[in-house]
Amino acid sequence: MKAIEVIKKIAEDEAKKLHIVELGIVTSIFPHAGAGDKDNYECNVKLKNRDLELRKVPIATQHIGFTYVPNVGDLVLLAFVSGNINAPIVISRLYNDENRPPVNSAGEIVFESTDSKKAGARRLYMKFPGGIVLTITDDELKAEVGKSTVTIKTDGDITIESNAKLDIKSRGNTSISSDGDMSLTGENIRIQASGTIDIKGATVNIN
Repeated sequence: MKAIEVIKKIAEDEAKKLHIVELGIVTSIFPHAGAGDKDNYECNVKLKNRDLELRKVPIATQHIGFTYVPNVGDLVLLAFVSGNINAPIVISRLYNDENRPPVNSAGEIVFESTDSKKAGARRLYMKFPGGIVLTITDDELKAEVGKSTVTIKTDGDITIESNAKLDIKSRGNTSISSDGDMSLTGENIRIQASGTIDIKGATVNIN
């Protein structure tokens, strides 16, 4: 065998030892679920085409400050630093025949959580440097801006709370109606109109 053929054979053997990318199935997840835990956004992955499970595999993120740990059973794509099987990274998740993408069209951005419905188990949380916080769970949507909070619950209840001034202004007609009781409470209340004020009711009590 010529020297060049020997070198070629050695190069081919070494190339076979390198691991570039592999498909895997997530078997366990380790999100950073609390300030006191030591988990750092990792998961265990069983390689799809061989009987090998990789432990505590780091999960790549598109932006520091953004997290979305995969679910157990998700199909993921792994890359290996310098081709070393002991240095894997989950770089992406893939749809398949069992886990299909949500219905979407070109130009759309769609988010549809596939997690099971458990109160408090699912959460979309966004916090901005200026202090604005948006939290969405299965039970409610809450927007916090400075000293004010707006909460909309899935049962229809809406709550607006503020430790600051609250103004409602309209350049057109404004109406507030309710099929139930309505109350207005304050330290001082002033009703003012540039035109006529009509007060009607089956019984009108003025104390």
